[in-house]
Amino acid sequence: MKKLYKIITTIFVAGLLVSCTQSIRTNVTRFHMLPAPSGEKIVIVPMNPANNGSLEFANYATLVGNALGSFGYVPANGEEADLVVQLDYGVEDGPTTVRTSAGVSGFGHYGGYYGHYGNPWFPYRGYRSRYYGYYGGPYAYGGVYDPFGYYSLGMAPRIRTYANYNRHLKMIIKPNQGSSQNLYEGEVKSTGRSNRLHEIMPYMVQAFFTNFPGVSGASESVSIELPES
Repeated sequence: MKKLYKIITTIFVAGLLVSCTQSIRTNVTRFHMLPAPSGEKIVIVPMNPANNGSLEFANYATLVGNALGSFGYVPANGEEADLVVQLDYGVEDGPTTVRTSAGVSGFGHYGGYYGHYGNPWFPYRGYRSRYYGYYGGPYAYGGVYDPFGYYSLGMAPRIRTYANYNRHLKMIIKPNQGSSQNLYEGEVKSTGRSNRLHEIMPYMVQAFFTNFPGVSGASESVSIELPES
């Protein structure tokens, strides 16, 4: 029996190690007739007038501006811009995730082990994390997962509920003068357990500019792997 417990524990711990790799999954949609960049000067402004003068907007504009700069665009720096880049962003309540798993009573010396490890996105690690609920999982209860799917080892199903949030970043590029026709319209969307947009935004920008400017009229799924803590 001890050997069986050891095998089950080893399988579960191996599964935890694999699942520790975190990523942000996004969907990027683009419509554009953007000519190849040739050193055009750009200025970045908010779509929402309420964000004028916002330090948060300035931070996100810097991220987007640096990304555009890597493609050959340059900041206007007070000069007349060739292109105007408009940004909008936000986070809203999303769907709730309910998961059911099973645990084994006993193995108290393992209790809370995984609670000491967390993803850098989520500052509330371990028990009753804001984003993970009881993310300590079976260890938080001093148990292990039964891969065989039955309850002969004193198992009982456990239900965990997680809050999710919808995050988005939208960008429009248009000429500063002349035609009012947009040259680029794009949006990146992501759903996850963090509503801390300032922490998620660098990775959403990275996803946005993956394969930029992209195929017009198409959506692309982009997954960004997060650094290990």
